[in-house]
Amino acid sequence: MIATVSPATAATFDPYPVPALTDDFGGVGLIQTPTARFSPDGQLSAGYNEVAPYDRYFVTLQATSWLEATLRYTSVRNRLYSDVPAFSGNQSYKDRGFDLKLKLLGEGRIRPAIALGLRDFVGTGLFSSEYLVANKSFGPFDASFGIGWGNLATRGPIRNPFTYISSSFDNRPTFSGSGGEFSNTYFKGRRAGLFGGIQYATPIRGLTLKVEYDPNNYQSEALGNRLRDRAPVNAALDYQVFSWLHAAASFERGDKVGLTFTATTNFNRQTEAPKYDPPAPPIGVDAQPTPPTVLSAPPPAQKLAAESPVMPSATPTRAPAPVAPVLTSDGARVQAALSTQGATLFAANFSGNSAELFVTQNRFLNVATGLGRVARAAYSVLPAKFTSLTIVFVENGLRIMAVTVPREGLIEAVDARRGEPVDALLKQTEFAPPPAGLDNAEYQGDVRKAYPHFYYALRPGLKTTFGRPEAFVLYDAFAAFNGGLSISRGLGIDGQFTLNLADNFDRLRLQSDSSLPHVRTDIAQYLSKGKTAITHLQADYNFNIAPNLYGHAYGGLLEEMFAGVGGEVLWRPYNSSFALGIEGAYVAQRGYDQLFDLRQYRTFTGFVSAYYTLPGNHVDASVKVGRYLARDFGATFELSRRFESGVRVGAFATFTNISAARFGEGSFDKGFYLSIPLDLLYTRHVRSSIGVEYRPLIRDGGAQLIVRQPLIGTTDAMREGNFDRDWDGLTN
Repeated sequence: MIATVSPATAATFDPYPVPALTDDFGGVGLIQTPTARFSPDGQLSAGYNEVAPYDRYFVTLQATSWLEATLRYTSVRNRLYSDVPAFSGNQSYKDRGFDLKLKLLGEGRIRPAIALGLRDFVGTGLFSSEYLVANKSFGPFDASFGIGWGNLATRGPIRNPFTYISSSFDNRPTFSGSGGEFSNTYFKGRRAGLFGGIQYATPIRGLTLKVEYDPNNYQSEALGNRLRDRAPVNAALDYQVFSWLHAAASFERGDKVGLTFTATTNFNRQTEAPKYDPPAPPIGVDAQPTPPTVLSAPPPAQKLAAESPVMPSATPTRAPAPVAPVLTSDGARVQAALSTQGATLFAANFSGNSAELFVTQNRFLNVATGLGRVARAAYSVLPAKFTSLTIVFVENGLRIMAVTVPREGLIEAVDARRGEPVDALLKQTEFAPPPAGLDNAEYQGDVRKAYPHFYYALRPGLKTTFGRPEAFVLYDAFAAFNGGLSISRGLGIDGQFTLNLADNFDRLRLQSDSSLPHVRTDIAQYLSKGKTAITHLQADYNFNIAPNLYGHAYGGLLEEMFAGVGGEVLWRPYNSSFALGIEGAYVAQRGYDQLFDLRQYRTFTGFVSAYYTLPGNHVDASVKVGRYLARDFGATFELSRRFESGVRVGAFATFTNISAARFGEGSFDKGFYLSIPLDLLYTRHVRSSIGVEYRPLIRDGGAQLIVRQPLIGTTDAMREGNFDRDWDGLTN
């Protein structure tokens, strides 16, 4: 007998859309308890929760469709920062926490969604707990049920199932206050807790009711807090005020009112400010040379928009007609056309029906858009006999890759703008390693005449540090003057001078207690004495060594704390997911005023690095092995993901031969970073970005030198996979 499946049965299960709402700890959940629900991939949530005696500030990222990560600061209002009142002042106790939640199963027609989570698993463990939770939706109702350990098990109605396997799970160490390390407490404790609840999407649009059973009796809270608990049931109302803002009010523990505010955005949404760049030039089979035009020579390529938010004008300057020379050569016409699109022509070759252009594309973050603009600009001024165009992309003076675009396919794609012609053009486009003929090309662009070229920008800046005993937030607002000199292709000098405007760094008083060389922990000295400073002033030289082999040499005042000389070599096979690098630098510690003084400490630091791009989700992984600034040896592991908007989020951890006890609080170096393209904010397209790095603690072990223009970053944009990813933007 052959079984048949009806179309209705075979249809993909489409569950009732359950809103992913924030719990008190910042993750997706009910009130005090988590659920197996997740936010959309790429969503960032930031907010505040208050329920006495805790104030919680949190940031949660849906890093992948199956991984939720939360960073949280908690202020315990009824406890001082330390046991020494003179040291704490009136500042309450502050705690850092980090949570992870992993999707084990998605919801099916009968099967519930299941997730595994670790709360406060690498902080001090103030709210340390682990859980396994399941969810099933029934129309507007979404039910959750789970089992928890640690803070989620203090009512403990059942014996911990793991104790049947080993008696080592019987005892769970109590809160110690020393954080930043992986503990051996996971899933331990004599008892386990059960929790669950209901989330109901009311008929009122945007209003959701949440009710839960709380497995915490609040009699075992850290810091000796024995909180009154009148009832084990919590309830809350959550209202979506705007598409990006939620507000919730809760009634907890039978007598406490809580408030939560959550703002959201999604890094996979390509929302950006309106742009007012010159439009893309028209192209057609009858494209002919442009009318006589004189354009100012474009500035050298390697610094445009990479360091400065101030973009040069892209508007051509038309000379009076009687004196305007006719641009007779193909190279001159292409150079003029490219400059309006924020691209620089280094050199060109013209042979038969094909043209080869060595170009730096300075304006468009979307590499396919940049390719499309360059190709359209070139074809708009080249005679119709040129049916093939090869664009050799040059980044920071390095030849990276060559892309060949056919005229006919591009015309059809531009006319259609979307759909099959655009997809067909991707198949017709050829990607290849870069040729070596830049210096011997038949046409040399006017960019060489522009050297040396000076550039500058003035912008505001802000330095902050969080969670210190002197104050929760310390800040320095400053004006930064960025400037540099481009000497030749790949060679330049760049620097930044900062002028202090306002700060509260005079409150810094806690000195380093590190037994290692103070390569980072003297930060209070640098912050308080280097308010007006030269943050960096260095020369860089980037060069191609051989096919797939790149070099970078640098020297000067390299960062706020170190000066010196160094270099790196990167082997990155064309169109490969793998790269290998070696780097080294001899450095001296700078004076606290961050001017030209040097201190006595000298050292050599260097690494061998391996890089790999994981298939899917645009995730990059790397490992560095070598010698750090404090002369310790070890390895740094890093994972990062680039989202559709161009935002990149990453995390890193370093383990060296320094013991946890000697390293100090935190046990090992770790942190997170966020890179945001300025293209999302500016009214003109730019390729530059701003970065924010967060370290829970600043210690000396595992400290690395800050290297500007690293080769892995310089060579990263022009990869075939990036063009595949961004191809829909080709006709923009």
